[in-house]
Amino acid sequence: MRLTHSIILLLCCFMPLFGLDMKLNYGKEDKETFAVLNLRNEHPFSCESKLKINGDVEKILCRIVGIPQSGFNPTKSPMLSFSYTMEAKKEDDEKRAMIIEITPAKGVKMQLFSVFSDLKTENPIPVTRQTDSKSYQIVAYYKKLPFLRPDENLEKRDSINFPVSIPKTATPTISELDINRKPLDYIAGKDLDAFLEIRELMNARKYPEALEKIAKALKMYPNSLFAKDMVYYTIIALSHSKSKESQSYLAEAAIPWIKAYASDDKIPEVMYLLSKTLLAQNKMKEAYYYLNRTIEEYPKTRYAALSKMQIANTLKSPSDIKRAPLIYREAYQEAQDLEAAGEIAVSWAKFSLRDEDTEYANELLHKVYSVFPAFFLIDKDATMELLDELEEVEQYTMAAPIAAYLSGNVPYNSELHAKLLNKSSEFYTKIGDFDMAHKLHLDFLHYHPNDKLAQKVKERDDSLLFQVTGDYKTKLERYDYVLANYPNTESAKKALELKAKLYLENKKYEEILQMQSLLPKDSEVVQAAIDNQVAIFLKENNCDGVAGVLSRANKVKLSTSESLQAFECLYNQTAFKKAHDLFSGLYKHIQDGGEQLRWLYLESNTLFALGQNKEAIKAGRDVMDLAFAMGQTQYYDISFKMFHAFYNDEATRHEAINLSKKMDKWFPTDRRMLEVHFTLLNEAEHKKDPLATSTEARIIMALQDKIKEYDYSPYVNFIYVNTLMNENNYTEALKQLDRIKDFKMTTDDRQQRFYKIATINYTLKYMDNSKKALDACVELGTTSAWGTLCNNALSLHDDGFE
Repeated sequence: MRLTHSIILLLCCFMPLFGLDMKLNYGKEDKETFAVLNLRNEHPFSCESKLKINGDVEKILCRIVGIPQSGFNPTKSPMLSFSYTMEAKKEDDEKRAMIIEITPAKGVKMQLFSVFSDLKTENPIPVTRQTDSKSYQIVAYYKKLPFLRPDENLEKRDSINFPVSIPKTATPTISELDINRKPLDYIAGKDLDAFLEIRELMNARKYPEALEKIAKALKMYPNSLFAKDMVYYTIIALSHSKSKESQSYLAEAAIPWIKAYASDDKIPEVMYLLSKTLLAQNKMKEAYYYLNRTIEEYPKTRYAALSKMQIANTLKSPSDIKRAPLIYREAYQEAQDLEAAGEIAVSWAKFSLRDEDTEYANELLHKVYSVFPAFFLIDKDATMELLDELEEVEQYTMAAPIAAYLSGNVPYNSELHAKLLNKSSEFYTKIGDFDMAHKLHLDFLHYHPNDKLAQKVKERDDSLLFQVTGDYKTKLERYDYVLANYPNTESAKKALELKAKLYLENKKYEEILQMQSLLPKDSEVVQAAIDNQVAIFLKENNCDGVAGVLSRANKVKLSTSESLQAFECLYNQTAFKKAHDLFSGLYKHIQDGGEQLRWLYLESNTLFALGQNKEAIKAGRDVMDLAFAMGQTQYYDISFKMFHAFYNDEATRHEAINLSKKMDKWFPTDRRMLEVHFTLLNEAEHKKDPLATSTEARIIMALQDKIKEYDYSPYVNFIYVNTLMNENNYTEALKQLDRIKDFKMTTDDRQQRFYKIATINYTLKYMDNSKKALDACVELGTTSAWGTLCNNALSLHDDGFE
């Protein structure tokens, strides 16, 4: 009892794994061979048939979520073959899945049946079945599916085409089997019930409970027929404990068992377990005896290869160190199953670590992890020891995925789960896989928010927030996550900068400009976004866009031609100050004369717009000189602004008059010259210079006739008429007054015209014509100034004055 109690304490945390049972049987019906493969698992799983074009089954795939208790070697039989692969964990599954593939041999057909009802009834297996089942039968045959009853109407029958019925009264049953799978023909005795219960506990890997039951059963039934089997189970159960007491008990039980049952099928296994115990007890000579016996007497068993591995494990002296890899390699090549191969490879890897051959150690571990990852679930304690060894020598490449895989296969509410998540995330951090590390950090905080390591994990994750790889969307989500969860922190500030850089890498310049106010004023990313977006808008001739971007810019880096184009855009958008701020120093970088002239032209216009006439005139003089020298007449129009600037300053007004003469030659039909000469007309009137007044009026009228625009008529025409009247040139004056009627006139203008016509005719003694004009004027009204003059002038036509 003390033994079983101590073993229970040591193994109370052991978790049972799933059990997968596969049996392949053959039979004949009407001299035709068929095969039946039975699959049974502790938990429901799915199987489906993949069909060929002709409707025959090409293969059958079964998917078992979770790792079964033991795998199997790929098997090929005369009628079918089956193998398995490990599927990557899916989002909806908590664990990885095993995919079993069954394929028929050439000329063989297959059918899949779900078996979840009682076969010991007359009822056929129903067609309708659940999606998943714990049991499946796969029937392989050549021509005809066996056990069909031709007398039944298959189309109406509510059953599948394999209605194996087993009448209770007629069907022979197979009795219970012993440990060597031989039928037990035993009639009486409660020891049978005890043995069956012990066997169930062993199959479920409930070793402490099994040891207690065995101790009680052997005490109550010392002469039981099942004593051999129960002692075997004792050896197996004790082998799963590492306590010295358990090792002693195992040796005490195994040695006599080996002697008593020397021909038993389980001898290789028992000798191997005994040798492992003797090695743990440092009894090397005795251990080597059983190891060598296993190798020599049972060379084709899995335990022969494992025994060679144990021998290699003991070689630690400098003289033996070169022999070990040779023995490991031999053992690995002779392994009879995946589990044994995995154990040998891992032992070999541990040896390589001690021998400082870390590269080969990682290669071996990677091979096991890739081919048979479930190996690391068989003995979780051994896997934890392996992880500790890898961590000690700072070999995290394989420690990380193994720890992460193991974490997905232990209870989520366990301390071990928290420990593995913490370790695996730390390992992934050290190898630079920050995405995986972050995922594991989140898993830890989700499942263990109150764990003592939670704060440490959170801090470690915070440090990894920005070390993320992946596509644009993944990175953007990470930065937005940081901004949402860590506002007003240095982390948020960094996230903004990285987000801006991410936008820049993906040429999303407008998005950067939208967050410009959140970024440093001297941000290189913002500046790059400004430069690139302005260049894009310039190519699109989108001056509104250019002005919008540059309105928030302190500088811009463009080519000279782009800068001049942007300068002109801002000027045309009346953004004069921004244009001057950004491009007033551009001349320092210009080498080409044509571009220099264009910049001077834009700069002069901008300065005029800003009211900085002194600087503008200076630049304007350079524009005219350079444009004249280069023959670039398109820049002569700076003279219009120069004219007004000259005219508005009494000291330079004479320059305005001289410039206007050149402008008449440069712009003979330019409507802007109307304003120039109108200014000079006003100047002539102001100085009471009739000749200049007459000249300017004629120039304006002539230019209006050329361009067919009469904005200054009839005003200018009346001034010209006045000069003609002053010169007593009445005939020409009347012609001009006649011309005036073609222009758009106000009532005031019409009355003025009539009054002048009347005045000239009166002077020429054409009284009737004079009175006629005055009558027409008065008819328009007498309240205006010209109407009053007309009304008063009529008195001159009274009889007494004519």
